[in-house]
Amino acid sequence: MKKISFLAIIAFIVATISVHAQENSLLWKISGNGLKKDSYLLGTLHVMCEEDYSLKDKIKNLIPLVDVLTLEVNIGSEENKAIIPEMMKPDTTFLKGLTPAELAKVDSILTSQQLSIRMLDMMSPAVFVSILSLKTLNCSDPRNIKTMEVDLQSMATAAGKRIDDLETLKFQMDMLNKMFQASDLVTYLNMMDDMPAISKKMVTAYQAENLKDLETIIYDNSYLSKEEQADFLTKRNQDWITKMPSKMQESSNLFAVGAGHLVGDKGLIKLLSAKGYKLTPIF
Repeated sequence: MKKISFLAIIAFIVATISVHAQENSLLWKISGNGLKKDSYLLGTLHVMCEEDYSLKDKIKNLIPLVDVLTLEVNIGSEENKAIIPEMMKPDTTFLKGLTPAELAKVDSILTSQQLSIRMLDMMSPAVFVSILSLKTLNCSDPRNIKTMEVDLQSMATAAGKRIDDLETLKFQMDMLNKMFQASDLVTYLNMMDDMPAISKKMVTAYQAENLKDLETIIYDNSYLSKEEQADFLTKRNQDWITKMPSKMQESSNLFAVGAGHLVGDKGLIKLLSAKGYKLTPIF
């Protein structure tokens, strides 16, 4: 009896380790629930330094298998291309609420980063914060930034696949502009010295496909409040989960979205599972 119990315990431990190991994947097959063809869910890191970037074979090999590449936003669509100039326009009221002391602090920090507060006279706050985020990556050559979505779209287009999206560029830009107020700029700039270490942790977790570590970093309240997390992740996940089933019924999709949308109790992996789909990690 003791021998049987011991073997049962060992089997349980091995099974538990296997289950947790299986969670370490950024690529998942979506099947079942009446789907005629499998679809796939990929977590991306939107922007990376060239030295940190790689597009794994398991991702490349999927392009011929699916009918549609579905991104958060299809920048190349005619609708989105038409509004890019409007979305990049500066907000002349953005800095109005800051005190002279805060303006001087912002100007000083930006100057130390080889940037200028006058950049906000030329671009929208959303574009400006994107530039700030690139600075935190500490790339060996900032000119060589890699974007997985661009590579995926190029491959899909070359293979004759349709490109679709889950939301519009206007929605994303409006969301970012709403989330990023002048007071947030002050807070963000005060954290600039800490941001490279956070970015490094995120890249390391992403390269290891460690969903648990990614979840911990992404849901760290020091740089995203509960309200911002809801706007940036939860509400969008809930919106996407209403759109994905019909897309999967029509065609086999590769959904490529930011990795933060996969993780957590309100992430796409759990939301899709709750809808009756079978989610299988691909290694």
